[in-house]
Amino acid sequence: MIRRVGIINYGAGNLKSISKAIKVLGLTPVIVEINDIEKFDLLILPGVGNFGSAMKIIRKNGLSEKIVKYVSSGKPLLGICLGLQLLFKKSEEDKNVSGLGLIKGEVVKFRVKKFPVPHMCWNIVQFEQKNSVLLNGLSKEEYFYFVHSYYPVVEEKNVVFGTTVYEKTKFCSMLLKNNIVATQFHIEKSGSKGLKLLNNIITYFKKI
Repeated sequence: MIRRVGIINYGAGNLKSISKAIKVLGLTPVIVEINDIEKFDLLILPGVGNFGSAMKIIRKNGLSEKIVKYVSSGKPLLGICLGLQLLFKKSEEDKNVSGLGLIKGEVVKFRVKKFPVPHMCWNIVQFEQKNSVLLNGLSKEEYFYFVHSYYPVVEEKNVVFGTTVYEKTKFCSMLLKNNIVATQFHIEKSGSKGLKLLNNIITYFKKI
């Protein structure tokens, strides 16, 4: 049962938009920092900002260990944008700071020639896996809203749930690994389709 939704505040999160989206779905979001995150049925790791700065804050206050322990216990975690990137151990954005290491791979910067960076636009997400719960009411391809300069290169190909192409770069834009779901796009800023997918994710978490 998903009743208590904690939105992690580490100084780089887009808290208001995701809080509003959670409320629209009839749940009560709570902004949390360090204490008592284990009491929540679902944690959301949102994010807008710099990988290194975010991880320094998370590690400084001991939150990284608490997040890893929370996930290891089997409870669900949703990462959004920078929140997805923080799941990896390393990023080109700051090579001196380690991420959470929950997903194998790394985060790299777009090296495109004709398109602008950051990748800031609506773009197509192609769902690479079949999941009747997560994709309920959605087509195989849907538009979602992106704002990012870095993207994940995933070693575990089986966790890649959705992909997107920017110029000629095809990257993982949504991943699924057991009790972790993460989107590179801003699910909370993607209109009715984003809200539908968010509702599906919560429904999926209720079933695991």
